[in-house]
Amino acid sequence: MVTGNNHTDLSLKVDTELSAPDLKESHIVISLSPTGFSVIVADEGKQNILLSAHKHWQEMILVEPLLKEFEKCLGLIPFPLSDAASAQVLINYNKFSLVPEHLYEKEQGPKILSYTAKLTKGDHIYSDHWKGSEAILVYACPLAIMEWIQKRFPNASIAHAGTAMDKLMQIVPKSEQFAYLHIEPNTADFYLAKDGKLQWYNNFDFSTEEDLLYFILYSLEQNRILATELELHLSGHSLRGDKLQALLNRYIGTIKEMDLPLGFALSSDISIQELRENFNLIGLL
Repeated sequence: MVTGNNHTDLSLKVDTELSAPDLKESHIVISLSPTGFSVIVADEGKQNILLSAHKHWQEMILVEPLLKEFEKCLGLIPFPLSDAASAQVLINYNKFSLVPEHLYEKEQGPKILSYTAKLTKGDHIYSDHWKGSEAILVYACPLAIMEWIQKRFPNASIAHAGTAMDKLMQIVPKSEQFAYLHIEPNTADFYLAKDGKLQWYNNFDFSTEEDLLYFILYSLEQNRILATELELHLSGHSLRGDKLQALLNRYIGTIKEMDLPLGFALSSDISIQELRENFNLIGLL
């Protein structure tokens, strides 16, 4: 088992009984973003987490150096992840647009994205169907990232990070209102659902804890939700005792860290705190 205690190293936790032959019956979910790399490996039944790894960097990296970082991370994992029975790759880039299902037309992805993002030559356009919320998430993936995925995981399915949050919402215990914040260095995803249907989703960059708090409060105001009555679920960087947690506790009704959904289990070699760093990946198992 390899461990890393800071975000300059790959933090890797592996079930001591996991072997290369086991991987051929296992399932992986990988997250790729300008600020990080994460992966989980689940058993054949997709409910027992056998491997968790993540690495984050404080500054966004351009595509070519980013691919080198992804390669370094893969090289530190003691199994060939491409041998897994299935692979899901999460794209966590902020070139996306969420539209009602009834307004979406095929082949209109570039036009839809042009209203909210500046597309780059070679960007590949994808769309994810959020069935429960009757919405379509349209998003762009840089050409070099897409080519790297095809080379390393030719049979992988691709989805946006927001889609993982939407699917996760379907399986976690929740009340009428569900609010979920996943935090990475300088970027975060915020998801709101009511009665099992999407109410709000956005990804945003931030420089300070106050920036992040402002965005959350602004999002709640736009949805006419009282912050003092909200139960906010968190994953990503550990917040225990830090400045952001203190701010959230001051303005938000209840703060809770995400816990494993019913039916899921962790290897004894992986702590729930470790998994919370890449908890959102569970949504795609």
